[in-house]
Amino acid sequence: MTGTYRIGDAIDELRSLESESAAVVCLDDAWARPKRGDAYGVEYPTHDLEQTQQILAACRDVLKPGGWLIADADDWFLPRLVNYLREEWGDAAETYQNGFRKVGSVTLTAQDGDPDRSTPGWYGANGGYSVVFADKGETGRRWSASVRQIARRPQERFGWGSVKPIAPYEAWIESITEPGELVVVPCAGTAPAAIAAERLGREWVAIDSEPEAREAYRRRRESELGNDEQQTLVAATDGGNSRTLNTATDREGGDSR
Repeated sequence: MTGTYRIGDAIDELRSLESESAAVVCLDDAWARPKRGDAYGVEYPTHDLEQTQQILAACRDVLKPGGWLIADADDWFLPRLVNYLREEWGDAAETYQNGFRKVGSVTLTAQDGDPDRSTPGWYGANGGYSVVFADKGETGRRWSASVRQIARRPQERFGWGSVKPIAPYEAWIESITEPGELVVVPCAGTAPAAIAAERLGREWVAIDSEPEAREAYRRRRESELGNDEQQTLVAATDGGNSRTLNTATDREGGDSR
């Protein structure tokens, strides 16, 4: 399977993809909180809800009819995301046809299996995050994987600020897609959903505005998939240049760009 990790503006990159080409979009719009700043050790500009809505509209355009949006959401973003999806995508809970369906979650555990309470802050640790599920139009993609997943908090950050587990996205992608279908991962960071897609034999496109995120992804992929992987990756670089990556070449110290 092949994949592309693109560096660029999420909206522009999503709009450059073929319309109605993706089975699933896994969105983690960490920028969608005013004044979040470098709270998690990563400095990046935040944006307002209007820009997030543009990202969501671009996600909808790239989804196939009946495809699914899986969107991570913190406490600030969650109600605003749900309201937007109900208004713009429809309310499946009301119509049983399409649009917003439900809120799931990822509960994080420490290495000993107890609930993780290491989230920084003064007002209580959340021990995980919410995940919103919505489908584009009527969908025949029926699936039974739980929208509430439990996973260990990754111990290694790979030089990035916020690193989420792979297992929940692997469970959802495996249940909702077929081998060879496309998974798109905007605002990817270390791209757990892209790594899950590769494990499962799906095509994937990851997008982030920060070159450091792609470097962190490469370190994570090497750690998660191991040195014996013979998959081929394509990494788009700034300026429209791209090079084919083969992990065997990478093991020998070849250029990973």
